[in-house]
Amino acid sequence: MVRQTSDRRNFTRISFNTEVEIRTDNGVIRSKEGVNVCLNGLHLSTDEILSPGTACRVSITLLASEDRLSIEAAGTVVRSVPGNLAVTFTEIDLDSYQHLRLLILNNAEQAEKAEEEFRSYLKNRVSSSPD
Repeated sequence: MVRQTSDRRNFTRISFNTEVEIRTDNGVIRSKEGVNVCLNGLHLSTDEILSPGTACRVSITLLASEDRLSIEAAGTVVRSVPGNLAVTFTEIDLDSYQHLRLLILNNAEQAEKAEEEFRSYLKNRVSSSPD
């Protein structure tokens, strides 16, 4: 079951159960439940605690895919309390970005709104890039 909510930054957020790994220099956190993902990052349910500001690598496995595709991104922990870990994406490759985009668009209740968020996000990223 996929549910959609909105985060405080007004990005379309979808909820689903999948395999997620958060890798840091100190270890790996794995979760299969309570995953929320949006254009800018993810939230997952875990009792593990990481310090805000911790750099990490995120891997979200797309279970419905026959090829075991995954979304890979660099991130930073922005919130961590028992039961709640939030990571913002700091870097994502083009293939993973496309997988993330399709995951959100295919599961969003308001796909048109989500598509506009992606367009606006890309426009802002490209216009703020150095030449």
